[in-house]
Amino acid sequence: MHLSTIILIVDAVLLLGISLFLALRFRKKKKNTQEPTAPQDPNDTILSLSNVVKVYGEGENAVKALKGIDLAFKRSEFVSVLGPSGCGKTTMLNIIGGLDHYTEGDLIINGVSTKRYKDRDWDTYRNHSVGFVFQSYNLIPHQSVMQNVELALTLSGVPKSARKKRVIEALTKVGLKDQIHKKPNQLSGGQMQRVAIARALVNNPDIILADEPTGALDTETSVQVMELLKEVSKERLVIMVTHNPELAEKYSSRIINMVDGLIKGDSSPVKPQTELKTRKEKKVKKPSMSFFTAFRLSLKNLFTK
Repeated sequence: MHLSTIILIVDAVLLLGISLFLALRFRKKKKNTQEPTAPQDPNDTILSLSNVVKVYGEGENAVKALKGIDLAFKRSEFVSVLGPSGCGKTTMLNIIGGLDHYTEGDLIINGVSTKRYKDRDWDTYRNHSVGFVFQSYNLIPHQSVMQNVELALTLSGVPKSARKKRVIEALTKVGLKDQIHKKPNQLSGGQMQRVAIARALVNNPDIILADEPTGALDTETSVQVMELLKEVSKERLVIMVTHNPELAEKYSSRIINMVDGLIKGDSSPVKPQTELKTRKEKKVKKPSMSFFTAFRLSLKNLFTK
């Protein structure tokens, strides 16, 4: 048997395994019927950190990255988090986004404690409530602009019939409607970051988390991205980690300063919620993906690299 044949067989087995894993992880759930809700006050508290501590390692090697963070955020504001490298900014952002878990304390989302969250609850939160924007864009190079943005909807179980319209709407918001068929390597740094913002917006999340979104951009392009994030913050919470105090002062509605895992300054503190809801009061659609969709995505990825 030729080596190439063996490689194809191994790839096929891995492909099938990945597809099964994705299909099981995002298996479909019955939709919850929800009654229409009243318009939400942009000044309401959407998210709180209560005495959050994060420790990495154990024993003598333990490092306390966060040392008791108490913060609350309004439903609509543009928050910049400033501080020196290693002060815990990104750690806090990752905990807010459900990418990392706190060691002690509590993360309260829409009045609901996350202490009893399971993996599937965190999956739902990340898929439907949070959009991420990273310094390095994290775009798939062999996929088009439209496919990169559409992937967020696919992973969230949005039907194919609805995906194209929502992708075009998101790309129109960031001024890239005419670039949908281009690949990332055909775009400028600023355009790639706008694609990343469109991908973060396409699921209509409550929260946008941006980790150094202008770190790899020139001054003019950084201003364009900041203007876009400021516009986005009129409808949702935007939390940005940055090393650029000038941009933060000019565009943010609130600035938080961190030093050594502690909050040392907050230009506009928000009162946290004192009464917590039970989880039954908030019904959220679970992430879903069919086996066919998972298999098709894996197969496409295999043959377009």
